[in-house]
Amino acid sequence: MTFKKRALLLIFTLFSFIINGQTLTGIVTDKNNVPLIGVNVFNDSGKGIITDINGNFTLTLEPVITKINFSYIGFETLSQQYFLEVNELKNVKIILNEVSKKLDVVVISAGKFEQRIEETTVSMEVIKPQMIENKNTTEIQTAMEQIPGVNITDGQANIRGGSGWSYGAGSRVLVMVDDMPLISGDAGQVQWKLIATENINQVEVIKGASSVLYGSSALNGVINIRTAFPSKKDIDKHPSVGYTKINTHYGFIDFPQRSSLIWWNQYKRRVYKGLEFFHAQKLDNISLTIGGNVFKDQGYRKGEVTDRKRFNFSLEKQDEKIKNLIYGIKGNFLFQSTGSALIWDSYENGYIPLDDKITTTSGDVFNVDPYVKYTIGNNRHSLNTRYLHLINDNETKGSETNDDNRSRLFYTDYQWQKRFEKINLLITTGTTNEIVYAQSKIFQGKNSRSNHSLYSQIDKKLGKLNISAGARYEYFSLDSEDGHEINGDTIYHFAEAKPVFRGGLNYQIADGTFIRSSWGQGYRFPSMAELFVTTNVSDIEIFPNPELRSEQGWSSEIGLKQAVQFGRFRSFIDIAAFIMRYDDMMEFTFGQWGEPEFDENGNVSNFFGLGFKSVNVGKTEISGIELSITGEGKINEITKINFIGGYTFMNPVSLELNKSYANDYYGNPITYNNSSSDSTILKYRYRNVAKIDIEVLRDKFSIGSSVRYNDFMSNIDYIFTTDLINNGDPNFGVDALIPGINESRKKFKDGDLVFDIRVGYQLDEISKIGFVVNNLFNREYMSRPANMMPPRTFAFQLNLKI
Repeated sequence: MTFKKRALLLIFTLFSFIINGQTLTGIVTDKNNVPLIGVNVFNDSGKGIITDINGNFTLTLEPVITKINFSYIGFETLSQQYFLEVNELKNVKIILNEVSKKLDVVVISAGKFEQRIEETTVSMEVIKPQMIENKNTTEIQTAMEQIPGVNITDGQANIRGGSGWSYGAGSRVLVMVDDMPLISGDAGQVQWKLIATENINQVEVIKGASSVLYGSSALNGVINIRTAFPSKKDIDKHPSVGYTKINTHYGFIDFPQRSSLIWWNQYKRRVYKGLEFFHAQKLDNISLTIGGNVFKDQGYRKGEVTDRKRFNFSLEKQDEKIKNLIYGIKGNFLFQSTGSALIWDSYENGYIPLDDKITTTSGDVFNVDPYVKYTIGNNRHSLNTRYLHLINDNETKGSETNDDNRSRLFYTDYQWQKRFEKINLLITTGTTNEIVYAQSKIFQGKNSRSNHSLYSQIDKKLGKLNISAGARYEYFSLDSEDGHEINGDTIYHFAEAKPVFRGGLNYQIADGTFIRSSWGQGYRFPSMAELFVTTNVSDIEIFPNPELRSEQGWSSEIGLKQAVQFGRFRSFIDIAAFIMRYDDMMEFTFGQWGEPEFDENGNVSNFFGLGFKSVNVGKTEISGIELSITGEGKINEITKINFIGGYTFMNPVSLELNKSYANDYYGNPITYNNSSSDSTILKYRYRNVAKIDIEVLRDKFSIGSSVRYNDFMSNIDYIFTTDLINNGDPNFGVDALIPGINESRKKFKDGDLVFDIRVGYQLDEISKIGFVVNNLFNREYMSRPANMMPPRTFAFQLNLKI
């Protein structure tokens, strides 16, 4: 280069610096020093450039303090402040951290230890407390309806079609609070109303047989509600007074579309209202929480009035002398009066009970849970105990039947965990013991039941492979003071024992991609109610079956969970294929189990001996596929979105259609074929279920919507579809026993589609208001035959967090 050219280049360079002023140059890389192409480099006004093919950038700045942002899809945005002197040239190196593609979801229920949900060997879903609160949940079971693959019918949970309809007795899904069952000892009925919705950390749902770790009643899965103290961040805001949350709501029930359904004052809507509170405080090494709920509901069904008061507390202490020793006690107390109806009067009067008879239950239910936890090195010991006391005074209008019942349940679970760090192995071993005492006329005297079990599970991690295997042995016994007649003999003591096994694998085949497979056995012993109950609910007889056998089976699945990221959105997409097999499945079956009785005028006086009874229906199979998606993300700096949804296809069938599994009162054999309205599917189940819940939060506003769809329940007990039930029998002077079942089924043959919507506004740091509409389009739908669900409801919320 000639001297003249060099001089011109120097002059040009100096001139460019004078014109351009302060210059910031540099390179942007990831943590592995790989240059990032196309990174947005800009100031707060949006002015900037992108990095070139080598990750380099050059940016001209003013001689003032300037914030520069470095933004790149899949990486955390980094902001830095720079001040350059006049004509200064500054060179920097920027390292961006990659955003995890995985949602930070940690569960405990799968293996009784903390693990990421994507690493579990079974299908799981998680519900966070924000959705429970924002949907104005007065009973936790209504929030369960939003979980993919889960349905609730008359308080009984059903996962992936594993259960049909069982009114208030027995459950194939074990509902737990803090790893301990919350199911009544006599009837095996879930105590939903006892669960404190104001203090829920998260709800974990295991889909599939879980009897190895959790025992009987976990045949179809587990719903574990985990309570927790508020975070240290919440309490530290005001350490002297702690953390307080108050939620109150006032709602009303809209008029249904058909005027014939309105049995109340047509100018005044039915109302419901409630208040709940929760307070947590830390005093030195003691953590204290107290909470409560008051709820009143005039009800949409005639006579179904609810008056409920609930109180809960927890007290936990870290021992001052013994390191890692924690002990505490929790308690829940429920005082309530509530009405319930089993069957409607007719399709036209769908919100009036049959013969205007309602069963009112009043009484007290409470549980007290002392516990202790101790960790020494890699050994963790825990002892959880529960005392569950139930007093129910049941009165049916127009009936002289005394259905009052009492039960006391004593439960203990001791667990030892040993972690071998060097070989990535965790061993969980424990013993569970449960004793129940029950007394009631409907149980034919005093009865006691006991379960004793030993269980063990190993969880091993080999690089990207997680292995889980376990076994359980459970002993079940039943004792009766008065005895029960079984096959002509009076039996005072009954006992049986069962071993069950499970195994599962989870392998990470790529970044954010996990494949899993599991197989597990399950079983369920009959509840006392299914064996011995003799009662009348809303004029419908419930018959005992002391010959009922325990049911057992297995479930298996293969699934794929993929972590996905689109910009600032992170989600899990999960797809699973599953199959469940049952032997001696128990089903709540409607039939003619009793002798017809006639009054002095020759008219039938006891519903022709018709009623419900639990029977073993033989071998069954449920198979299907399920797709679910859970996610969260940001549209921009002030707009966030949360969503959960899924679709489940189920094919539940009887494997012994023509096998006689029972006889009616006259000795006629009953098979699945001749007792079904559609024997191609198990009774009281759906084939297709889809759900989604989406919530968008922008600055102080939030709006959310839930959608639930299920197809037609094609198979019910055949007798429900007969002329005797729908039209009556003039030969006996009998009108229709339950009018309108066929009419309603014809109307609802396309299934049900229900929308809910909610909006909220954060008034200030401590207060928030909300408005919730359930069944937005006021659609008529049924959860089962002769059970019309509520019309549209409106609720106003005020939430305070102090």
